[in-house]
Amino acid sequence: MLKEKIVKEIRKKGFITFDRFVELCLYDEEFGYYTKKRTGTSLGEDFVTAPEVSESFGKTVASYLRERAIELSLPLKILELGGGKGFLAKDIVETLNPESYTVLEVREKPEWLKGVNWIKSLKEVEPFEGIVVSNEFFDAFLFKRIKNIKGELREVVVKEKNGKLYEDMISFSGKIPCKIGEGEEYCLFTGWKEFLRELSKKLKRGLFITFDYGGRCREISGRKSFKAFRKNRLVEDYLKYPGETDLTALVDFDYLSSTLEETGFTVERVTYQSSFLLENGIEKFLEPGGAPQALMLLVDMGRKFKVLEATRARSR
Repeated sequence: MLKEKIVKEIRKKGFITFDRFVELCLYDEEFGYYTKKRTGTSLGEDFVTAPEVSESFGKTVASYLRERAIELSLPLKILELGGGKGFLAKDIVETLNPESYTVLEVREKPEWLKGVNWIKSLKEVEPFEGIVVSNEFFDAFLFKRIKNIKGELREVVVKEKNGKLYEDMISFSGKIPCKIGEGEEYCLFTGWKEFLRELSKKLKRGLFITFDYGGRCREISGRKSFKAFRKNRLVEDYLKYPGETDLTALVDFDYLSSTLEETGFTVERVTYQSSFLLENGIEKFLEPGGAPQALMLLVDMGRKFKVLEATRARSR
């Protein structure tokens, strides 16, 4: 069991940092949440993503990609980051019939998904001009939890006693890109810069668009960024069920924007998902009787999710 692995590692080191705990819980080869649990095609397990809610999401995105590809004179070569169960890939491929569509995803390719390449590492991507798209990808990176305690930044770690896991804190010597007040917590994603630096080597010229929950620094500071989901509900007892609970955090779009800029991209805008979908005519793609799904995409998810659009000019 995963808990036994975690306890063994903690006893060897005294504690594990929270990003290491997230790594074990989500990506352990034997028991990880993303590698073993959330691998089927059924909906409504521990959470539902926008492409799973309705085909209208993917079709609206596809329509936007077609227009921007024409505007930027880009080939319809698409790389999707974190394709999940393949629903977004299916809807975009069926709508656009692109020159190529590649999905970067740690899980296995769904047997029913046709017309896409499925890879597990950016190393497998040849340099190209085209489009990079993702939905709920950057929130799936490892993250630390940093708290402001009496003016000092402290880092959440996981310890154990008699086989029971619990939270503790140690001093944090690094920096965070968002100012937080007394008692507040910031989730610092690790690995973004390294990943985007590698991605910039692959995307020679093109469009980048990502959807995720979160907001600007000022919007998420003071809020509880760390979240644990199980059976479509927010839960507090995540330490009891490692590997069976999704661990995630709100994305700081200011930090993501600055990281993109540092790695060669030009951020064009950050807006609400609801605004993006309405601007791009989601109503044209709604199925008959699709009002409930539209409300979920535009109201429930629409204000919680942001869309970041960026471009990358040809390298000199």
